[in-house]
Amino acid sequence: MSQAFTLKNLSVTRKLGLGFGLLLAFALLLSLLGGFGLQNSSASLQRISFISGLFDEIVFAREANYNLALTGDAGQQSLHQEHHAKLKDGFDQLLLDAREGRWPAQDMAAAQQLQADLQTYGKAREQARSVAELTAANQLLSKLQDGANALYYAEEDRASAQVKSTHMLLAVITLVAILCGIAVALLISRQIVYPLREAVNTAQRIAGGDLTGATHTERGDELGVLLRSLDSMTASLREVISQIGCGSQQLAASASQLAAITSTTREGIDSQRNETDMVATAMNEIAATVQEVARNSEEAASAAKGADHEVTSVLAMSQQAIRQIEAMANGVGVSAESLGRLQQECGRIGAILDVIKAVAEQTNLLALNAAIEAARAGEAGRGFAVVADEVRNLAQRTQASSSEIEQLIVTLQHIANESTGMMQANLEQTSASVNGVRDTGTALEQITRQVSNIQQMSELIATAAEEQAAVTEEINQSVTRVRETAEESATASAEISAASTELSHLSSRLHGMVGHFRC
Repeated sequence: MSQAFTLKNLSVTRKLGLGFGLLLAFALLLSLLGGFGLQNSSASLQRISFISGLFDEIVFAREANYNLALTGDAGQQSLHQEHHAKLKDGFDQLLLDAREGRWPAQDMAAAQQLQADLQTYGKAREQARSVAELTAANQLLSKLQDGANALYYAEEDRASAQVKSTHMLLAVITLVAILCGIAVALLISRQIVYPLREAVNTAQRIAGGDLTGATHTERGDELGVLLRSLDSMTASLREVISQIGCGSQQLAASASQLAAITSTTREGIDSQRNETDMVATAMNEIAATVQEVARNSEEAASAAKGADHEVTSVLAMSQQAIRQIEAMANGVGVSAESLGRLQQECGRIGAILDVIKAVAEQTNLLALNAAIEAARAGEAGRGFAVVADEVRNLAQRTQASSSEIEQLIVTLQHIANESTGMMQANLEQTSASVNGVRDTGTALEQITRQVSNIQQMSELIATAAEEQAAVTEEINQSVTRVRETAEESATASAEISAASTELSHLSSRLHGMVGHFRC
């Protein structure tokens, strides 16, 4: 058989499907056999019940015939004929079922014999006139009863044998299903557990640093793919570790060379830094002399500039004060207008209160009239009188509240009038303050122009000294930059030296870690 059709090349899903499918097939077979056995048992029970019914009819017919022989009662004759008709129909149906296959074929002869015995009994019963003849006819019924009994026991034995056979077959198939289930479970377990165990061992070997092993599996299922993937991963790790080992050796050699070069560079930088310090000291002394001359000139210019700034600040402050006072004047005007509108609104509220008071008085009168009418109505108007009293009380409280609000509005109007007068006075004082501040601003502008002239002359004096100081400062800065560059180079050299040392140690540790793996 080709390898593509072996069990180990089937996927795990198909393996499990094959195993469970086999078990389901056995379960289905057991169900079918059980159903077939139940069907046969049900048919046997129906046949046994049918024969038992015929036996009962024979007994009833024999009893009626016996009673007729003893008593000669015509009712017993009718009863006998009824049971005889049922027996005839039953044996006809039995013979028909046997011919059409609904009854076992081996019972065909017995059914025919029973039908013949019933016909013989019928003829003898029709010819019987005396008690002796009726008794002889009863003997024929006894023979018919024995035949029905024989057929009953034969069917019962057949049903019992069939049940035993079905039980035996079910037991055998169940045992075979259990054995097959155990075999399938062991086979599937072997097909799944062993490869998984091999994969776990491979993973543990890789985790322990052993990269020398390989599985070399030829399985075609998911577990084979897993094992081949582990082999590929092992090969990739082996190659990576080998490259890391070579790289660590090259890194150690490069670190040693870098340390030697860094040591030589650091010695040259130290010498350059010493010479630069000497030049910087000389240039600092020259720069100090030039800066002293420039500083004296700058102080005069700074004093003039400071005066100019102060005057400018005062002028700006005066202009800001003018703007603030004007804004305040505008605010006072707006407040005066707002108070005027407040007076108008208070007047409107007073008018509304007059309406409310009039409504309250009218409501009070209506409530009083309602109370009078309720009193006239007597007991029938008592509830209405209570409501009228409540309405009257509400009207009186409304009148009282309206009076209080009216007094508050009068007070508010008086306060608004006083505030309007004060706002008008403040507006006039604010206008006078604005004019005074504007005059002060004009004087400050004249002072500013004079201070600017002084500042320009001081700057012309300081310019020459600043140019000389600038040249000296540029030279000093250049020397300083050279010195700073030397310092930075020295620092970088020290850092490179430390880094090269650390790199050497790192390469040693890396080489040791690579040595942990066995390739």
